[in-house]
Amino acid sequence: MEDAVRFHGHLCPMSALGVRMGRLALKTLARGREKGVKLIAVVEFNNCISDGIQYVCGTTYGKNNLFYKEHGKFAASFYDLATGKSVRIRIKNEVVEEALVYGKAAQEVRKLPPADREEEAKNLLNQGRKIVEKFEKMQDDELFSITEAPPFKPEEEPSLEHVYCEECGEIVLEDFVKVDNGEKVCIGCLEREKS
Repeated sequence: MEDAVRFHGHLCPMSALGVRMGRLALKTLARGREKGVKLIAVVEFNNCISDGIQYVCGTTYGKNNLFYKEHGKFAASFYDLATGKSVRIRIKNEVVEEALVYGKAAQEVRKLPPADREEEAKNLLNQGRKIVEKFEKMQDDELFSITEAPPFKPEEEPSLEHVYCEECGEIVLEDFVKVDNGEKVCIGCLEREKS
């Protein structure tokens, strides 16, 4: 857990639950941490859970084996491409409710002026540590429910064919170029023109 905390940046209930969720996924799928791309994780709400899963499972956005499908739910599905096994793990409602108390308090602390944040942030981290300690004493079946994962097929990766944006001169993948007044322009330049 200490290494996962260093990876994430701080100890919080959702990252701790992501670590536990990742461990449970590996145990359920009877496999180790992924070094390549044979394990896929799909998170349904992109928050600190993702970092815990990423750290434990070895799935990353950069390797294109960690995906985010916005469903607003505190769950993730795991697909072992080597065996064809898959599993969806959901944090139980009462556990989510408790973790959200911390999350909502963190949102309020971030709204404070920087000069007023330090003491409140320390209090918040202490509160988070207590929640994590409680979760650590709980069994997996008290924290999570496991069901069959829904079918998932990753989107095809973009082509690596590229052009130079005629506005900024930077290389851009062809799939992300728009034609504007007869010129091939990147999305960033088009957005700057609109603002």
